[in-house]
Amino acid sequence: MPARAVSILGCGWLGLPLAKHLLKLGYSVLGSTASPEKIPVLQSCGIRPFLLEAVPRLKGEKISAFFKSSLLFLNIPFECHLKDPSFYKEQIRSVVQHIREGTVEFVIFAGSTAVYPETLEDATEDTALRFPQGNPRAQVLWEVEQILLADPKFKTTVVRFGGLYGPGRPIGLFLAGKKGLSGGDKPVNLIHQQDCLRVVAEIIGHDVRGEIFNAVSDCHPTRKALYAAAAKRAGLEAPEFLSEGRRPYKIVRNDKLKKRLDFVFWHPDPLNFSESDE
Repeated sequence: MPARAVSILGCGWLGLPLAKHLLKLGYSVLGSTASPEKIPVLQSCGIRPFLLEAVPRLKGEKISAFFKSSLLFLNIPFECHLKDPSFYKEQIRSVVQHIREGTVEFVIFAGSTAVYPETLEDATEDTALRFPQGNPRAQVLWEVEQILLADPKFKTTVVRFGGLYGPGRPIGLFLAGKKGLSGGDKPVNLIHQQDCLRVVAEIIGHDVRGEIFNAVSDCHPTRKALYAAAAKRAGLEAPEFLSEGRRPYKIVRNDKLKKRLDFVFWHPDPLNFSESDE
């Protein structure tokens, strides 16, 4: 196993477990956080910590040292509350400038299946995307992917993660007992945290550059079925959804990921979660 250094920009719910996972695999890890109180946490895990924040320009101490690794996991969350989604694009542009000035040659970008329209019933990596008026977030996500993929200074692989669940993010319990909800027949496109870590580690281990992968589990139960099961498991009242007519809903396919990486999901069906999943 190579002992090369991996920088993780954003050691939060996904980035910190990924850092611990990569450390176990023999990599050295540089990790960033925007919270000063998390610096000792990173240090205690064996991660070289950096206090960095993109607002939208990247600021902090020893920024150039953070980009002295060979690989960067770029994990800046695209906050839903952003009034202007272009702020996210400026965050990424600022990071790209620092990548160009450092030694990073391979970037893995934590993207999102939100780039696909909600009515796309067969969303694959080869799908030609169009962005209707009123969905600027999806367009910005796609534009960010293009910025990273087109840069000649480094290679990028985009991982379009589905909805994330796992420790600290139980499935749908916040809907328990609610009435008159819409979208009950909408299929979910989710992925468990453990599978996220494994996907990224496999991409690094196989050195798969210049690709786009959908990272979602195999099964797509409806929101109604999933949240009812989650409520029952927790001993809570199941949510009630409105009866709605058949409509096209987004289903994201993971065939390329499984074939290219010979990947088998540990959590293929969100309905079959256990205590360890939460």
